[in-house]
Amino acid sequence: MSRVLRKNYIGAFMVMLFALLLNICAFAAEYKADAEVPFSVTMKGEKASSEKMTITITPIDGAPEFDQDSITVDAKKGETVKDKFTMTSSVGSSSPIDESSAYDESAEYMYESDGAYESGATYESGAAGETGGYEEPKGFLEPGDYEYEVRQISGNTDAYVYDDTVYRVIVAVRNNEDYNLEATVVAYKNGDKKAKQDIEFVNVYEPCLTDPPVRKVVVEDEGTAPDDVKFTFSMKADDKTYPMPEGSVDGVKTIETGVGEVEFGNMYYEKVGTYTYSVVEKKGDAASFTYDETQYTIKVVVEKKDGKLEATRTIYSGDKTFDEIVFENHYAKAGEKKNDTTPGTTSGSSTTKDNSKKHESDYVPDPGSGSVLGAVRDAIEDGPVGQVLGAARDLVEDGPIGQVLGAVRGATRTGDNSFMMVSGLCFLAALAVLLGWIKAFLKRSR
Repeated sequence: MSRVLRKNYIGAFMVMLFALLLNICAFAAEYKADAEVPFSVTMKGEKASSEKMTITITPIDGAPEFDQDSITVDAKKGETVKDKFTMTSSVGSSSPIDESSAYDESAEYMYESDGAYESGATYESGAAGETGGYEEPKGFLEPGDYEYEVRQISGNTDAYVYDDTVYRVIVAVRNNEDYNLEATVVAYKNGDKKAKQDIEFVNVYEPCLTDPPVRKVVVEDEGTAPDDVKFTFSMKADDKTYPMPEGSVDGVKTIETGVGEVEFGNMYYEKVGTYTYSVVEKKGDAASFTYDETQYTIKVVVEKKDGKLEATRTIYSGDKTFDEIVFENHYAKAGEKKNDTTPGTTSGSSTTKDNSKKHESDYVPDPGSGSVLGAVRDAIEDGPVGQVLGAARDLVEDGPIGQVLGAVRGATRTGDNSFMMVSGLCFLAALAVLLGWIKAFLKRSR
């Protein structure tokens, strides 16, 4: 054999050997890819409660199903829980059982054991198409892009604002340098492919709340009410399971205050519904006080609007509604003079209680000392002279002299002694003018 022919044979042999090695590598390679889709769930909020949350993954356009189509996690209050969906791919094995090889499970068969047939034994069988050592191929078995949607199923607590984000997940399956398949998982938020996102669901606990205030007013009918007297109020839920402020016992909260405003405390609502409470003042034993016996009803209606809870509060007593709860007590101590009841204003409260007193003179007139002068005055006013003087008085008061006299009178009332001399002169001048008017009036009337 010539040297050239021998080289050609060697070259052909090397090509065949290389092709054989390639085929061996191809068959030896695991032509499948596994994948994982991680996610997290957070229960956020100061008063958040623990809850079981379910996350689902849904194939799109015939993508292979993951090992789990949903996962339920026990989400703890204020914590973040992590989990993941998995895809364990398999190329499958053996072949399906056909109709001819399917056995009737209800029949008994003879089978050979150590060369002998035994009767009465039931042969293990399977129906056509079911596994008899057969495993269907599943998962990512060829290159491509496979899409899924991952979302959270909302829970049953009304106070939570559940995260309703829908993530679009793309599993990109590609050949690697070892001729194996490899999967890369990418997630996008609400279908926005501009930015990659971690799959995380954040649920925020946002209960609505109300805080009914109580205002105490003391009306001083007679005397001055003491400032150190305390008044007691109680709020009772019509159902012990209704939300109540901190410090409540068996659905009852009691508070104490003086004159002014006080609050029972915040009541947090995490469920839609209607809640009712009664508020009363407890009768005390403070002397000279009359206690308010009004019974108020608080009605709280909780609704969910735009994914959040809202509370509407109504206060009523009988058939009347009120903007606030006000208890009015009266104070009247026998033997004391009645005080001013001009409303006073303080920061954060409003009350009719006013401790300032009127300044009263120590002089007490003798009832009999003015009886003679009174009779004379009445006789003059009822006679012709009184009519003349009344007409003259009106003319003077409506004219310039009356304005001067009014100014002087105002000045003397201030108690300034520097005006006493001026006041005397003005009085004499006014008297002279008055006599002139009287004289002219008498002449005119004749």
